Amino acid sequence: MNQIIIGSLILSVLHALIPSHWLPFVTIGKTERWSESRTLMVTGLAGLAHTVSTTILGLIVGMAGYQLSENYHELAESVIPAVLLMLGLWYLMQHLRHQHSHEHIDAQKQKGKSFSTLLLSLCIGMFLSPCMEINAYFLSAGALGWQALSLVALIYNVITLAGMLLMVTLASRGLRLVNAHWFEHNENLITGCTLIGLAVLNFFIEF
Repeated sequence: MNQIIIGSLILSVLHALIPSHWLPFVTIGKTERWSESRTLMVTGLAGLAHTVSTTILGLIVGMAGYQLSENYHELAESVIPAVLLMLGLWYLMQHLRHQHSHEHIDAQKQKGKSFSTLLLSLCIGMFLSPCMEINAYFLSAGALGWQALSLVALIYNVITLAGMLLMVTLASRGLRLVNAHWFEHNENLITGCTLIGLAVLNFFIEF
């Protein structure tokens, strides 16, 4: 249970910090001359759409994990590191091919729309691009029951939304704590290395 909680916490923090989860909202907010409160409101609603779609997909995956545990208990214990490893290698391949898998929102395409149209398009765009990495933890949590599954969902939703709002606030106020361009260019590399590291920890270490 502890490794599931720690892993889901790390991935949630990582994805909240990735610029594609917050930088477009800062860019659009400045272009549309929104107040900070309106920018945060839009970020919160679009971020909620994103976490809800990820949670829905995660709960479906978690049910599969429950069935797997019921029938193949020992196999279920090895699923999470295997899934994390495969995902990690896939993201490393995407980095080598110079493709960005986290471009949820194209800020340039959103400019000039009315507020209601803009808000709707941002929410739909985020809803239709759930994060796949966390599903390995939903799968493993499902094998432990609904309590663990609910805990992973809670951690992901709270940490991701809080992180997105925090980064939008910091960026809107002009704080440059990270090199966003470097982070965005190397996000697949960072995600891949993180997933592989978590796979190794889950395989060799019991928390």
